[in-house]
Amino acid sequence: MTNDNFDTIAPTDLRDFLKARGWSLIEEAIKDGLYALNNDQYKRRQLIFPIDDSAADYANCVETVISKLVEIENTTFRTLMAELSEMKDDAIGFRIVGHRDETAFIPLNYAVKAINGAKDMLLSAACSVLKPQIYHPKMNRREAQQLVDKSRFRHTETGSFIIKVSTPVKAMDLQVDVFDRTPFVRQATLIINHSVSQLVEAIQTDRMEQLVTNVKKEATPFLSSNICKALINFQDENGEADLYLNFKWASIINKPLDARNTIKIQHDYYSRIEEIRQELKNQEKDKEDTFFGTVEALAGDLDESEQRAGDVLLDLYQQEGNIRARVNLKAEWHNVAIEAYKNAGHIIEVKGKIVTGNQPRIMKDVTSFRIMK
Repeated sequence: MTNDNFDTIAPTDLRDFLKARGWSLIEEAIKDGLYALNNDQYKRRQLIFPIDDSAADYANCVETVISKLVEIENTTFRTLMAELSEMKDDAIGFRIVGHRDETAFIPLNYAVKAINGAKDMLLSAACSVLKPQIYHPKMNRREAQQLVDKSRFRHTETGSFIIKVSTPVKAMDLQVDVFDRTPFVRQATLIINHSVSQLVEAIQTDRMEQLVTNVKKEATPFLSSNICKALINFQDENGEADLYLNFKWASIINKPLDARNTIKIQHDYYSRIEEIRQELKNQEKDKEDTFFGTVEALAGDLDESEQRAGDVLLDLYQQEGNIRARVNLKAEWHNVAIEAYKNAGHIIEVKGKIVTGNQPRIMKDVTSFRIMK
C-alpha cells in the first residue's frame, strides 16, 4: 500500500475505528495537534498520528499506527484494512459451504442466483422497514431501490466462497437526525438478522407452525415470504451446501445488543423454509377499498341492449407497487372506462374488492367507477 493510499484515511475515521476497538483518547495531546490513544489491554503501547491530514508525515504516521495494530491484534494487514474501509457500513457476508471446494470455484449460474438472493433480501428488508407485512407483492418502492443502489459488492474473502455486501449505515438518512432514531440501513439489516434468526430457531425446535401463526398475528412482522424466497436462492442444485450469514456492524453508531453475528442455514433447512414461505404468501387477504389508477386495456362485448360491457384491465396505484387488475364492468361503467382509455391522462376511481392471486388480479363487488375530475 502506498503513502497515497494512507493519505485517503481521514484522521477522524481512524480515531473512531480505534475507539471502537477499545482505545481511548488522551485529550491532552489534542492541543498539540495529535490524536494519541491508550488501551488498558496493552499498557505499554500507544498509537499517535496527526489531527491534520495535511501534515507532512501524516501518511507515514497512519502506516505506523496500522502496522502496530496488526502486530498487537495478531491479524493480517489485509483484514485490518478491510475492516477500516467498512467501519461506516453494515455488512452481511453470505458464506457458502458445500461438498465441492468453494475456494476454487462455484458454478456461474449458482453465483448469479446467490447474488440475486442477496439483492432480494435487502429489498424485502427495506420494504418491511417502510411497511411491515408478511408478503410484499412487489418490491419496487423507491427507498428499497435506493438501498440496493447504495450497497456495495465487496471482494470475496479467503476460505469458502463468500458474497459480501455492505451498505453505509447513514446512506439513507441524509435528511434525518440519526441521533433521534435508528438509521434506515441499520433497521433493514436488523430485520434480516431477526427474521432469519426466527426461521432457524423455529426449524431447530420444530415450531414452524407456531412461527407462522405468530407472524400472521404480528402488527409489524420481521419475517416475510420475500425473505424466505431470497434465502432459497442460496440453495445449490445438489441441495448439499450450507449457508452462513456473517454480520458486521458499522462501528460509527452503537452496535445492536440483540442481534446474532453469525447465523447458519443448514442445507436441510431449505425445504422447510419453502414451506414457511408458501404459508406466509398464502396468508395475503382480499383487499376491499377505494383504488385509483388508469385503464390499460378494454375487452368488452355488446350486451343485449347493444351497449358495450365486460372486462377492463386496470393499473391501480399502491404504495408497495402497482397492481394490474381485471374487472368486469356493466355498460354504464364500461363507457366511463372507454372515455378514460381514450384520454390517457385520466385517472379513475373504483370501489371494489381485489382478490388475492397472481397478476392480473380479479376485482369484484364493484360499487363505483368514475373518472377523477
